[in-house]
Amino acid sequence: MGRRSRKRYKRPIRKVRRLPKLFQCPACGLPTLTIDVSTHVDEEGYEHKSALIRCLNPKCGLRAEMDDIPTIFEAVDVYAKFLDGFTSGEVKVVYEKGEEESGESQ
Repeated sequence: MGRRSRKRYKRPIRKVRRLPKLFQCPACGLPTLTIDVSTHVDEEGYEHKSALIRCLNPKCGLRAEMDDIPTIFEAVDVYAKFLDGFTSGEVKVVYEKGEEESGESQ
């Protein structure tokens, strides 16, 4: 006579959360905003970060640059700082209209 066998449960696998690469554009509202963060080293050996913020929507064309970002910042942190500056009007924003597709077909 033996014991009743126990049902074995599988442990759920936790998904690794990753930082987003596309953000919501404050001008057009679509999730098409990309942030390119680049690191520069000056003559004295200090690191400086700058970011290029672009909206990939051809109808919007939002473009902004941010300099002197803290070295610990990632793209998500730059996006939060950009939103604060965009709503208060501190960040200089340029709207570059992209080439729009014409409805003509040949």
